[in-house]
Amino acid sequence: MIRVNNKNLEVGLEKAAFVIYLIVLILSPLLFGAVHAYAYTIMTLGVLFASLLLIKNNIKKDLKTGIYRFNLPSTSLNFCFILLLFFMIFQIVPLPGFLLELLSPESLIAGKKSLPASDLAGMDSRISEWFSIASYNYPIRMSIIRWTVYGLFFIGFSQTLNSRKRIELAVVLILITGCFEALYGLIETFSGSGHIWWYKKERYLGDVSGTFLNRNHFAGLMEIIILLATAYAASISARKKRNESIPGNKKNRLRAGLGRFLSGERRFNKRILILFAGSIMGIGLVFSASRGGIIATGGGLLCLSLLFIFRKRHRRKGLIVLFMFLIIAIYSINIGIEYPASRFEYFGESYKVRARWAQKALDLFKDYWITGVGVGDFQYAYPKYQAVEKEGWFIRHVHNDWVQFLAEAGIVGFCLMLIGVSYHIFKTMKLWKKRRDPFAVSLGAVPLAAMAAIALHSYSDFNLHLPSIFLMLTAVMAVGYSALHTEKHHGMEKSFYPYVSIPLKYKGILILIPLLTLIVWSGYWITRHFIAECYCNTVTQYMTLNRDQHPPRHEIEKAIKWDSKNADYWFKLGWKLKKVMQATLPGNEWDSKNGQKEKMDVIRAFEKFVSLNPLMPEPHLYLGWEYAGLWQRRDYQQKWLPAADRSMERASYLTGDYHLYVHENLGNYWIMRSKTISPVDPEWHTAWANARWHYKKVLSLKRGKDLKKTIEKIKKYVWTHYPDERFIRDALNQK
Repeated sequence: MIRVNNKNLEVGLEKAAFVIYLIVLILSPLLFGAVHAYAYTIMTLGVLFASLLLIKNNIKKDLKTGIYRFNLPSTSLNFCFILLLFFMIFQIVPLPGFLLELLSPESLIAGKKSLPASDLAGMDSRISEWFSIASYNYPIRMSIIRWTVYGLFFIGFSQTLNSRKRIELAVVLILITGCFEALYGLIETFSGSGHIWWYKKERYLGDVSGTFLNRNHFAGLMEIIILLATAYAASISARKKRNESIPGNKKNRLRAGLGRFLSGERRFNKRILILFAGSIMGIGLVFSASRGGIIATGGGLLCLSLLFIFRKRHRRKGLIVLFMFLIIAIYSINIGIEYPASRFEYFGESYKVRARWAQKALDLFKDYWITGVGVGDFQYAYPKYQAVEKEGWFIRHVHNDWVQFLAEAGIVGFCLMLIGVSYHIFKTMKLWKKRRDPFAVSLGAVPLAAMAAIALHSYSDFNLHLPSIFLMLTAVMAVGYSALHTEKHHGMEKSFYPYVSIPLKYKGILILIPLLTLIVWSGYWITRHFIAECYCNTVTQYMTLNRDQHPPRHEIEKAIKWDSKNADYWFKLGWKLKKVMQATLPGNEWDSKNGQKEKMDVIRAFEKFVSLNPLMPEPHLYLGWEYAGLWQRRDYQQKWLPAADRSMERASYLTGDYHLYVHENLGNYWIMRSKTISPVDPEWHTAWANARWHYKKVLSLKRGKDLKKTIEKIKKYVWTHYPDERFIRDALNQK
């Protein structure tokens, strides 16, 4: 009785985990692609909870020895998951200065810039200070959480897809989700409504994007599911029957023959319905007008057809790929393909723009070439290298996941990724070549085709930064993995996976405790992150929820209590305190005792930001001006003015061609600073030369009306300090 109850409990836990995985998988794309904090929090907690259920289910008592054992699924992606997980953890581990200088000199420089500029004496003596490779740890923490979710989802979802029935159920639900996305997007686009749920689209109004804000991300989802639909249609084929005669009378033989005929017809109809569903998604893909998505889907279908051609008994399945192409083309031409086709006329121009972005990202890579700037830190380090043509843009992704990951992970991380993925492909191909069953061969090929399509699309977009797309890719890989391990057993088709059975004594505990710690740690921080975001939003794509980007001070402070490692909260707090001070204190009281106290609160907030994220120039610039405003303090000349100089030097180091606003402010600072120095002092000439250099940088990159406005602004500022035309001309580098 006890064994029966335990068996029922195991089945119940596994079924519950399977249902949770499916709910998370379907909800993630529907909720704007899971780019919002609430959406990816649901995704994360769902996967973590389901994984805990499976861990409980995988701890079993050996009836012979009485020892509890932990059965760890041994998948071909475990190696890749562990490699990159340890690498990301390594990026946030503090290292001694001499070792960090060897691995990443730029990280050591950035680490020193995170120390308080006001502590100049301590700054020079802190040679033994330890810093991590990633200068800003918060994005790495979020990357570790997401990577943990993706890895656990693949391992857990593969384990729950333990029969053909479950595999087909998962595939059908994925196809339904894809069809809904395509139909919903087509209806919203061609009806003129242009909504995504309650949100009125502001961009891509004429393009199909489903429930995604970006058409390219919608296309990324479509390409994965279209490949799955094609492979699933190819997997449905009649099985070979034995030549033996059917026992029984003539009536029984007739009934059996009719049953075979009808079952064959059902298979044919099922295949047509699947191809039709894939065609709907294909039409949605075409009218998304995503050039990268269309090309990547074509590449994925080509890869799938080649895999079929390489297998002699499955070459006819290549006709299914051709049939899919024809259906999509016929329907698209009838609807009107002129607009999507016209976008390819600008393909060369768009490619050049993205190539420039990629080149700038490679410049970043050259400075962090060994171990990278940090997986997730790209958006904070990139502005230093950003081209002036994109002034005013904050580029979070370079539209090339290959180059961006190379910059974030360096040669070491990139090679680890290639090794892990190559190992998975090798193991998959090895197993795929051995299988003969059409179901296993067809669905077992789709992960390879999907990976090829995403790899191709990632050259021009950043789909893998969308949680829902990465999760869907992982789900399709799990489907293929499970199909390859499906075999007929006692009349039923079940999946048999390799497990590593570890006694829960020494080795087992050493594996189980870190795994549970990682899950609990991920759940703990994603929950705190979500609560903090409820008070003060810093995650992108906030517009769909109409969130206030400038909440009251008390809400920002609550967010900091929940997640103090997010530097953006401290920046918002410093900015809010500064605005409040300007609004409540008259200009003549800013230098009063009360005004000095308010300034110190602003300084502490900006210093905290810099200590967490020293990569951006603006906080250093703001700190420099705040330091310079403490002129009533007794230690102003000895401490605060040198601190202002140090902050401005940091801002100058971190400012590339992109930050013309910062260059202009730096020029203004050094003009002001020169007035505090005697003209006969050599430091006066240094300050004046700094001002001229920054002004020259701004004027050399400005054009047209912007150039004229900037010249007038600089003239007015210089005149307030040096009311002499000679100084103005000299500051503007004019003869």
